[in-house]
Amino acid sequence: MGTDVKLLCAPDDKARREIANQANVVDFLAEFARSGRTRIGESVVSEIHRLTTEGIYPCAGDYRDARTRVTITGTTHRPSHSSQVRSDVQDMLDWLYGEGRQQSPLRRAAFLLWKTNAIHPFNGGNDRVARALAYLVVLLEVAPVFAGESLPTKLKKRKSEYLDALQAADNGDLAPLETLVLACFQGQITELMVGPAGTAPTASAT
Repeated sequence: MGTDVKLLCAPDDKARREIANQANVVDFLAEFARSGRTRIGESVVSEIHRLTTEGIYPCAGDYRDARTRVTITGTTHRPSHSSQVRSDVQDMLDWLYGEGRQQSPLRRAAFLLWKTNAIHPFNGGNDRVARALAYLVVLLEVAPVFAGESLPTKLKKRKSEYLDALQAADNGDLAPLETLVLACFQGQITELMVGPAGTAPTASAT
């Protein structure tokens, strides 16, 4: 992705802040699920973005506007026009609780993962927000699994497969992304039960 957004932190401090912010996002998702809340609204999307980009970008929690140029590298896909961002996000969430109710939780998670990336609603942090939203759907509708290396982190580590699956979704096929979400979540559950590579399980929130 290319943007014109300025960093709030030094470039060499960005990775450290992203890791710390991701831990805060996972804590937010866990509290959301444990509180009994079930509906993902725009305020949830905004809060996830705020936590994701806090101290990194000056746009925390705010949709992008025409003042910022956004491109997605490595694909012919073009994100939503800035004037359409809010309505496209609303349509995405309306699908989740309307037509999407007829779909499996994994497909719903894959849809949010793809559609958030496709819309690119923010000036920065879009992919991390997309992965967090997919994880929240899985937590709410499949199993509340918070320990172990999280689904968002596992997706990031399988970057090549992930990008290929997003490209397939751009072309109308969500199945590869759905399969990848399932594999990553199963990996998280396995680590919770037996630990990575048979070691003792951990409670990392990465």
